[in-house]
Amino acid sequence: MPMAEAARMSVLSRTWRHIWVSNSKLVFDTKLCRKRNTKDIISTILLQHHGAIETFLLDISIIPSSERSFVEEWMLLLSRNGLMDLSLQNLKNVDAPYELPSYMYDVQLECLYLSNCIFRPPCSFRGFHELKTLSLRRVAFDLDNATSSLWMPNLESLHLIECSGLRFLNIYPPELLHLLFHGCGTDTLKLGPFIDCQKLRVAGILSQEDVSQNRQDKAIKLTNLLSSWHSRLFLGRYILKFFPSGTKAERLPTSLNRLRFLSFHNYNFGGEDKILLLLCILRSSPNLEGTWISCK
Repeated sequence: MPMAEAARMSVLSRTWRHIWVSNSKLVFDTKLCRKRNTKDIISTILLQHHGAIETFLLDISIIPSSERSFVEEWMLLLSRNGLMDLSLQNLKNVDAPYELPSYMYDVQLECLYLSNCIFRPPCSFRGFHELKTLSLRRVAFDLDNATSSLWMPNLESLHLIECSGLRFLNIYPPELLHLLFHGCGTDTLKLGPFIDCQKLRVAGILSQEDVSQNRQDKAIKLTNLLSSWHSRLFLGRYILKFFPSGTKAERLPTSLNRLRFLSFHNYNFGGEDKILLLLCILRSSPNLEGTWISCK
């Protein structure tokens, strides 16, 4: 039962009066909290709460920037209270990104959703070992050599949307099933660690900016990467510059035998080379069952 409904029930029933404060799922969004004393309401609920808080969702935009210290207190309480699923939404505060506290990197999270936040882990951080879902939107990574390689053995879903600071990021997720890079700057992506993701079922690499040709020699050969992936693949038009160019080969150097569905977003048919490349990719996918192409 949603927390708002549980709170209403507590007014009508003595039995519910104490049950609702043990709700393991707490959601504080703009629909629930619209008053000026939002921070007081949230603080009171957390202080009166009994038992574990397994799921916590907070729209930080409802908290004024001058009162962000209260968010730090809430995060500290949650880090000691059995938290497994954390969602922090902050898209409305474009100029005020929220930095995830260092102690939150020690929490054994299973799901983490962040928007407009700063990801600056402590030097001791090596990855979320229990994490299954990681979804980040407009998150700025601040990494050094000590925190750039992250081992996430149970990660199944990884979505990075309009994120920055990925140049030094290396995530190793052997159990990954779903992968999405969207608007993150294809130039900075390190795709090498994902070549061993043999269980990958759906992958999307979509970029909103061009790829500089002078970085192709430093990038992993995309054909080798895609040949190791299974099932469904979604590609943006700029990622195609990582494919071998300047040749009229009928097929790619490596066959994409595992590919079942291929989607091209905003494909540019301007020029013979673009058409030849598309035909080359299709010929190199002998087990392809479906294709979807949108034109710019």
